[in-house]
Amino acid sequence: CVGETNHEVDSNSQHDERSGCAKGRRWRGGGPGTDVANIRTEGIDFPFPGYLQNIVRQVRLNFSPTDKSLRTAEVFFLIRRDGSSSGFRFLLRSGSYAFDLECQGAVEAASASKAWGPLPAGFMDDVLPVIFRFDPKTLR
Repeated sequence: CVGETNHEVDSNSQHDERSGCAKGRRWRGGGPGTDVANIRTEGIDFPFPGYLQNIVRQVRLNFSPTDKSLRTAEVFFLIRRDGSSSGFRFLLRSGSYAFDLECQGAVEAASASKAWGPLPAGFMDDVLPVIFRFDPKTLR
């Protein structure tokens, strides 16, 4: 798996081209930095780490907080099959209206341009629920 040492996996053998994992392995989480440490898809088996990394990358590209304090916020949204999103809401607010607005703006900007692309063909659900953590310490 991509960055396999940072991820919990179920093992088997043989490589699966679509996910970058050995067949039978399921990608379970992320590592530090700009990879998927900031994103969760709880309750969903989503073996496409490249897609999750792109979500983080696209949100990060649209996120430049003017408040340089180390605030954090956590949001929820759904990515539809065509790459659009809906259902944005805050799960944890930062305590700063401006910071929260910048978090929301980053997700909305990435969504408006469909920057993360359509859901992978191998993912059978119509939507992907995403929990994204805005943490300036890990979003660099």
